[in-house]
Amino acid sequence: MDDEKPRTLKSLEQSLRAGAGKSPHAPTTAGGPGGIAPSRFRLFCQINRKISEMSDLKSTLEEILDAAILLTGAERGLLLLRDENESLGPLPGIRVGAARKLHQKTLAEDAFRVSLTAVHKAIEDCETLVTDNAQLDPRFAEKKSVLALGLTAILVVPLEIRSQAIGAVYLDHRFETGLFSPEDVLLMEAMAAQAALAIEKAEHLRELEEARKRLEGTVKDQEKKIAVLSSELTRSRDKLRYGYEEIIGQSPGMMKVFEMLDHVSDTTIPVWILGESGTGKELVARSLHLNSARAKGPFVAENVSAIPETLLESELFGHKKGAFTHADRDRVGLFEQASGGTLFLDEVADMSLAMQAKLLRVLQEGEIRPVGSSKKVKIDVRLVTASHRDLDLLVRQSKFRQDLFFRINGLTVRLPALRERRDDIPLLVDHLAQRISKGFGLPPAPVEGEALQVLVRRDWPGNIRELESVLRNLLLFSKGQPVTKGLIDAQPELFRSGSAAPGGTASQEDIERVSDDAECARIAEALRKHRLDKQKTAKELGISLRSLYNHLERLGIPKKKRLLASYVGMR
Repeated sequence: MDDEKPRTLKSLEQSLRAGAGKSPHAPTTAGGPGGIAPSRFRLFCQINRKISEMSDLKSTLEEILDAAILLTGAERGLLLLRDENESLGPLPGIRVGAARKLHQKTLAEDAFRVSLTAVHKAIEDCETLVTDNAQLDPRFAEKKSVLALGLTAILVVPLEIRSQAIGAVYLDHRFETGLFSPEDVLLMEAMAAQAALAIEKAEHLRELEEARKRLEGTVKDQEKKIAVLSSELTRSRDKLRYGYEEIIGQSPGMMKVFEMLDHVSDTTIPVWILGESGTGKELVARSLHLNSARAKGPFVAENVSAIPETLLESELFGHKKGAFTHADRDRVGLFEQASGGTLFLDEVADMSLAMQAKLLRVLQEGEIRPVGSSKKVKIDVRLVTASHRDLDLLVRQSKFRQDLFFRINGLTVRLPALRERRDDIPLLVDHLAQRISKGFGLPPAPVEGEALQVLVRRDWPGNIRELESVLRNLLLFSKGQPVTKGLIDAQPELFRSGSAAPGGTASQEDIERVSDDAECARIAEALRKHRLDKQKTAKELGISLRSLYNHLERLGIPKKKRLLASYVGMR
């Protein structure tokens, strides 16, 4: 086995040592609310991001193992993977994917095989194994083998997918007892969750690459090749456990998102969704809910940034009558409303540090205390969060609690921007055009080929929300006739963001205006559908009634029934 570290980890370690002036495994200091040293956490985030982006299986395995050794200060390590065809390795049915300072000769020794029996049990039970001194640990019954190897500290962290271990990271040290601290275990378990998915993704991409090469060998005609590859993508989506019908797309970037959702939809693992505004984060959260065992329970969604800080605690946890001015009745909070189901909190990065502390307490204790109440209420909620800002960066800037980040980030789902998935734009245009035509009572109007190419070439800084807003304007102006390139050229003002060509830019004000337009249209459509019934409209939109009123206030939509009917086009 090769003992050299991949270039990536070497450069990360060198840069960190140069910046921090100390080893990443130095004793932990007050590194923020979570208690992990900033240098180690910064390195963990860099490594985690790098691993999630890798596609080569061999490199991924080596990167994971080197990261584990670097973060914990272990002397040696193995990355073990389940393999039913493996019979020659240290354990039947398990092969060595990567090793550091443990050579084939060592692995073949009887003493080492015996010492791995406890490791095998940790993999089978899907539980972390840690010991300060293996020579005194009763779990290692074969004392002679442990003594022969001189083992002291051992840490084994399973690599888990859908409650089953696909392997484990094994770390040890022959000369240092008490090496692996609780912080080490926390970091390794967090990294193992991402690493398991990265391994499975790399394996799947390898299989797809082999299939692609086979196709290239048999399909010579370029047009046929495109058709065959498109068919392969469609079949890949058909193989997913769930349909994700609400999410439009079959580009490679979205296929990776679907594969990750497949792994966690039927679990209770908290998920953090990272993506630009307008990429469909709420749709992903709703799909996680609908494809889980909690589908019969409520799905409650709220945008944290839309609620004033002074009201957020009451909105989330509820309040008792008289708790504060205007609290004229008891109110059930969003956590209690979502009990038995899923709570989706968008733009969670906008929470204050004080509110983050209260949310962390609720997640740790599994219970809430309504404002003004002395009694706690048990809750059973799967939490899905989202933000357009990178929480890794905010943690390093001390703007987001590290311990809360670990609590809500059981898995990160990164949604690609629309400019990164242009292959999906024709599908989205077709889907959105049908929905807009139905919502506004317009006759169906096709988008012609040249016009579609204009839409595909745009950068869409406002993502799907912007596309929907532009399409709505185009369909209103086309009045049932086909949308042509000539219509687009004649009406440049329809493109509110001003990024008409690839590489174009838009101001933040433009992007927010486009997002507001799309949100207004969405609310108006729901109000028309439910004949101005605000309670039913809020349920349709997946938000609370109070939140709907907040949105109406912010967007300047009238609340009185007569004016509202005129606004949405019912009179």
